[in-house]
Amino acid sequence: MERAPHDVRAAWLVSIVSVAWTVAASTAAIVLGASAHSAVLVAFGAIGFVDALGSVALSYHFHHARRHDGFAEHLEVLAHRVVVTGLFAVGLGAVVLGAVRLAAGAEADDSFAGTALAAVSLVALAVLSARKQAIGGRVGSPALRADGRLSAIGAAQAAVALFGTVARGFGWRSADAIAATVVGLVAMVTAFVTRRQA
Repeated sequence: MERAPHDVRAAWLVSIVSVAWTVAASTAAIVLGASAHSAVLVAFGAIGFVDALGSVALSYHFHHARRHDGFAEHLEVLAHRVVVTGLFAVGLGAVVLGAVRLAAGAEADDSFAGTALAAVSLVALAVLSARKQAIGGRVGSPALRADGRLSAIGAAQAAVALFGTVARGFGWRSADAIAATVVGLVAMVTAFVTRRQA
């Protein structure tokens, strides 16, 4: 497949931006989630770190492609495995954490900072997801497209975190645990489907 140099550069840049954003937002989400006892914020942060790890692998892959005027298939395969395995592992963790909190009747505290972070992350991750998937299609990188799906899962989790905050305001105290479980299941199914498509 012929790949335009500017598309490979765009793939490298979107991967770098993704690393920077997800590390910062994920760290904040885990800290805020732990202080507010919010399973969905902690799970959101964990998925973000997996997204960042995948983006680090992709950054190296596209940097290598730019320097050597071509893709190294082993780096594409490695980046794809990192993303898919991480997506499944974090999804499983979110399901277990959400189910345990649901069974224990644990409730999350309201956090304005957590809500604001979820709102900003929803927009940022939706944009990153669309960009990764579009560029991944142009350069023929299933790994970058899968990483775009992972960013979409993060955006969905941010939306669910916002929903959970609103639902708690209406007295639905278990919304956080249910939301974490549902998003975890979606992440696991996405990992399985992405692996099969590859």
